[in-house]
Amino acid sequence: DWQRPASEVHNHIRGLSPFPGAWFETEINGKRERIKVLRSTLDEGEGPAGQLLDDRLLVACEQGAVRLLQLQRAGKRPTNTEDFLRGAKLPAGQILD
Repeated sequence: DWQRPASEVHNHIRGLSPFPGAWFETEINGKRERIKVLRSTLDEGEGPAGQLLDDRLLVACEQGAVRLLQLQRAGKRPTNTEDFLRGAKLPAGQILD
């Protein structure tokens, strides 16, 4: 829930990793997907909750921002941000659900 402070979002991700896992939904390459988040870190930034603030997966929360460090698409292996973004274009400004 991106409507929460960044510290709560980060702790939620840490608490649920690796199982059952925290997740979000978004559109990737024209298809709606659920993405599991395995690691994150607190970062600085502000904008509408759930909005990508840059092209390296910095997500705005109600207060502050989190940077997503390790993700997993359905049926795929966990990957770091750089590898994830090679196969999934998520531009700055996109909203994550």
